Amino acid sequence: MAMRAATAAATGFFSPSSVSPRRFPSATPPASLSPGRCIQRHRLRAFPSSEIPLEELNPSIDLLRKTGDAVGDFRKTPIYIVGTDCTAKRNIAKLLANSIIYRYLCSEELLEDVLGGKDALRAFKESDENSYLEVETEGLKQLTSIGSLVLCCGDGAVMNSTNLGLLRHGVSIWIDVPLEMAANDMLKSTGTQATTDPDSFSQAMSKLQRYDELKERYGVSDITVSVQSVASQRGYSSVDSVTLEDMVLEIVRQIEKLIRAKEMMEAAGRPF
Repeated sequence: MAMRAATAAATGFFSPSSVSPRRFPSATPPASLSPGRCIQRHRLRAFPSSEIPLEELNPSIDLLRKTGDAVGDFRKTPIYIVGTDCTAKRNIAKLLANSIIYRYLCSEELLEDVLGGKDALRAFKESDENSYLEVETEGLKQLTSIGSLVLCCGDGAVMNSTNLGLLRHGVSIWIDVPLEMAANDMLKSTGTQATTDPDSFSQAMSKLQRYDELKERYGVSDITVSVQSVASQRGYSSVDSVTLEDMVLEIVRQIEKLIRAKEMMEAAGRPF
C-alpha cells in the first residue's frame, strides 16, 4: 500500500508549483529585516538546537551582495545538496536558497508528507529499499528539468548509478559533517544530551553506520564543503564556531571556481 501511494505521488509531489520561491531584490533584504536581525542571522551557528524555518533564514546584506556578485552567471542551474541527514545540512541549504533567490525543496520532507510522517518513511525505506530508490529516481527525473532550485537530497539520491547520473544535470554539493556532530544533532531532536546519556549517543552513531559506504558516493559531488575545513580556514578553535553564513560563503566560493573552470574549458575549445 505504501509503495503504491509513494509511486503514484512521485509524479506530482516534486512539482515546481509545490513550493513558491521567495523573491528579494538583488542585494536587498526584506523590509522586516532590521540591521540588528542581520547581525543575529550572520552569527547563527551551523549546528543550532533545532531546524530553522525557511522564512526565518534571512541572509544578511553582506551575504546577499557577495552571493549576487558570485553566481550572477549561474542562474537557473539546479543545486543538489547531499550528505548525512542533519539540521545543519537543511539549514545551510535553506540559507543558500534564500541568498541566491532560488526555490528550496527537501525530497525527504516531501516523501514524509506523502507517506504520513518520518516513521512511515523510515518503515518504507527499511521494508522495500528498491522501491524507495525507484521513487527517488522518479522524483529526480522531474527535478532535473527545474531551474533555480536548491534540493536537499536524501541518501537515495546517491545510492545507485541512475540517481547519481541524474545529479549531473545540476551541481551537486556534499556538506561534509563530522559524524559525532551528526549523532549529537540526532539526539537533540529527541531532547537527549550525549553527556548525560552515553548509551543514546552510541545508538545514534550506530544508525550512521552506513556513512563509510555512502561517503564514497557523496565524494563524487562537484563540490565538497567540509565543516572542519571551514573552521580551519576561519581560524576557529572548534567546529562549533562555524556559522551558517560561513558555510554558504564557502559554497559560493566553490561555485565561483566551477564557473571559472567551465569558462576556461570553453575558451580552450574555441577555434583560433
